[in-house]
Amino acid sequence: MKKDIELCLTLYALSAEYVTGRFSLEDCLRKAHEMGYTGIELVASQMIPEYPHPSKKWMDGFVSLLKKYELRPVCYSAYIDMGTHSDRDLTEDEIIQTTINDMLYAKYMGFDLVRTQHAISPGIFEKMLPYAKKIGIILSIEMHHPHNPEVPVWKEFLEIMDRGEGYLGVVPDFSIFAETPHLLFIRQAIEDFGCREDKVSEIIGLHKAGTSMKELLKGDYTEAEKACIEDIFHTYGDGKAHLEWLDALLKHTVYIHGKFWYLGEDEIDHTIPCHKILPVIKATGYKGYLASEYEGHHFSDTIDSCKQLKRWVNMSNRILYGEN
Repeated sequence: MKKDIELCLTLYALSAEYVTGRFSLEDCLRKAHEMGYTGIELVASQMIPEYPHPSKKWMDGFVSLLKKYELRPVCYSAYIDMGTHSDRDLTEDEIIQTTINDMLYAKYMGFDLVRTQHAISPGIFEKMLPYAKKIGIILSIEMHHPHNPEVPVWKEFLEIMDRGEGYLGVVPDFSIFAETPHLLFIRQAIEDFGCREDKVSEIIGLHKAGTSMKELLKGDYTEAEKACIEDIFHTYGDGKAHLEWLDALLKHTVYIHGKFWYLGEDEIDHTIPCHKILPVIKATGYKGYLASEYEGHHFSDTIDSCKQLKRWVNMSNRILYGEN
């Protein structure tokens, strides 16, 4: 039975395996199928050898692999490389042409959605509407921490989406709902940066309790621990998941990034309250893909990405559909 919310894997989640050569692109797709995902997000700049201009041969081969592993091409993640030229940034015309190219390549491979970055600027984003309509593809922007619907530029983007006729949308990333540090962050602070375990625990507790960064920095902490405090406030804000932001986002949401850093054997995300977020999304009637985006590889190269991703599948299906 087809589910309203299906699970997609962004191949970026397998970066550690891919960039070290432990997995080929085909290995990544086979693993996605084995773990229970029905769609994939292709990070074009990472996995297309000829990016930004993939050959027809490469694209045809990729489509064949998707069919082989029964995976739907859900999202083509584009990249605006402002550093293409060493002496200047891309011009507006170059950004527009690059984005058109990405939409055309994505459409050829069967994607219905291109995810770009907020670097596209509101003005250029609105100018892309006629091209998206002509090509027949949705152009979206990812909202990633530290951005949120209250940030001025995002208010502008969302107003443009009101006029986007369904061709311009947003991809909320769960990082905007992160509340507290995950296990890998804590381990790194202690083992790599020399923070004292009891002080890290104290800092996290005070952050959860609502103590301000200014007050925390007055405490009896080492320089490494003060850097940890600043990092916590930069990444986790006030320690609250502002679920009210979903109201402003879901009417324009075309796809969702289920960011996470670590799940233990209990298969519960103790950093991002998915047990609160996913029921809200489901209750609104959202129909589409929820992508699993594991990023624990930024903190440790000893964690099994596939085990983490399978735990995320189990957690999501349990919350959304009561499946064990």
